[in-house]
Amino acid sequence: MKSSTTTFVLLLHICAAFGHLRQQQRQLQECTGSDPSTCGCSSVNQADYRGDISVTAGGEYTCQAWDSQSPHRHSRTPENYPDKGLVSNYCRNPDNEPNGAWCYTTDPNKRWTYCDIPTCSDTTTTTTTTTTTTTTDATTTTTTASTTTTPATTTSTTTTTTGELPTCATPELTDLEALTSDLRTAYQNFLFDSSSSPSNSNCQTDITKKKVLMIGIDGLRADVVGMTPLPNIERLKAWGMHSIWADVQSTAAAVSGPGWVSMFTGVEPSKHLVSGNGDLTDMSYQTVFKYVKDTFGLKLAASVSWHPLVESVINHEDANTLDAYYLASNDNDMAAKAKEWILSEPYDFIFVDFDGPDAAGHSQGFDGYLESYQNRVVATDELIGSLLDAMVTTSAGEEWLIVLTSDHGGEGTSHSAYDKYNRKIPFIVASNSPRVEVGFMPLSDPGSQMDVLPTIMFFLGGEDAVPDGLDGQVFGFKDYTRNPPPPPPGACIPDVNNCGCASEKQADYRGTISKTISGLTCQNWADQSPHSHSRTPANYPSSGLDSNYCRNPDGEEGAWCYTSDPNNRWELCDVPTCDTA
Repeated sequence: MKSSTTTFVLLLHICAAFGHLRQQQRQLQECTGSDPSTCGCSSVNQADYRGDISVTAGGEYTCQAWDSQSPHRHSRTPENYPDKGLVSNYCRNPDNEPNGAWCYTTDPNKRWTYCDIPTCSDTTTTTTTTTTTTTTDATTTTTTASTTTTPATTTSTTTTTTGELPTCATPELTDLEALTSDLRTAYQNFLFDSSSSPSNSNCQTDITKKKVLMIGIDGLRADVVGMTPLPNIERLKAWGMHSIWADVQSTAAAVSGPGWVSMFTGVEPSKHLVSGNGDLTDMSYQTVFKYVKDTFGLKLAASVSWHPLVESVINHEDANTLDAYYLASNDNDMAAKAKEWILSEPYDFIFVDFDGPDAAGHSQGFDGYLESYQNRVVATDELIGSLLDAMVTTSAGEEWLIVLTSDHGGEGTSHSAYDKYNRKIPFIVASNSPRVEVGFMPLSDPGSQMDVLPTIMFFLGGEDAVPDGLDGQVFGFKDYTRNPPPPPPGACIPDVNNCGCASEKQADYRGTISKTISGLTCQNWADQSPHSHSRTPANYPSSGLDSNYCRNPDGEEGAWCYTSDPNNRWELCDVPTCDTA
């Protein structure tokens, strides 16, 4: 409850600050000693400066021309900011950076920095104060207005009506929409107006400031996350990209062994060779923990409730990977140890495993509507909240990535059957990094548990750090383009120039076969001889009725055509059927 209240108060402060910023922007001030050719007014962060200084503070770097994209690509061009004086390579402030005029530099290793522009003298503004008082018997109305010019003051309006509620400070709907869709962007846009600052989604934070919290929840079914009040999982969803319809691995039963190992290795069980809970030590692919240790030299710790994750997987792979581990007897003790580590900050990457929801599912049933299962998930959410609170307490100057997902879902009191109750799970990637998107994954690409490894490696080291040959992809980052997901088993693999999908009755075929099954030549679709008809290109403009090629504009069993034989009106064609996945 505390965290929800804090978030609500933060929203109120952001809304209030945004309203104040809008008022300031409407009152764009000028300096008493304004001289844009020699100095910039502090009241507008030197955005008015139009002089010819073209080196950064102390003369350390020469400025890059604003219309150049080398050595640094950018969007602060004269075309995009036509009123900002972006001439030559002179220092300017087109996007209201808080410390004044700046420029991109000609040094490939230094993207941008501030210039040493003189500040003009103090500002003046016009202050208008209006007070309205109305008595309760509505017999007297008094209005007082005054106008004064004074140094560095602001405009204020106060209205008091006795016996009535104060007027609401209602934000614009467009403001609320931006605030609720992405708090990070809203914070930057509305408080500091830095959404268009030189930093962008391609930025990279030093590895020494990066931290990872990997949260695995055994047996977390998708529907319970979608319809149960889980305030801390909701916090994570608001901090990043989420899916509550992600896939588990597809080449083994939906049980813990192959699920966890696919999460750890980023590949299908057919590759890592773990197909159940009894063959964990057969794992043949490297885990995310060893990749992180070997690639970045970070300090790793794992606190788990299901001990085989450490004993038979991580430590069996390499006993030196983890700098610390804790084999807990229950989720409360497991989370307490992880919280202790987060607060004392000795580790860069912490993995936690919650076993409670799986135990509740096996005992009473996996069901989002079942109270016993819901309660266990709610208790898990509270423990997650304790970890997030600890993380926020100690996170100053750090860039965190939090990944949350599950090994499998469940149905009844089991989870091995091949259906969506067992094979659909939540997946959340949350961060304070500007590289991470905020929102939800599309239904056509919901992500999978195999995305954990590439996502963590991409966060820590960029695309070069992601191993080749993975079945998973990076999840939720602005600076990564995902490949389209493979078709599900049984789905058509389309090749419109050479075959037609059976699921579409070959209506997708766009090849050049122009003879029927019996070898008759097809009649041109635009012709009305020897057979008059209504299947014309004009009547079916999206059906590819070109020349006399076989097509299926009207839902027949397959591609067909009218024939050039006056005695045989139409026939199916011998068009190949496309393969399926």
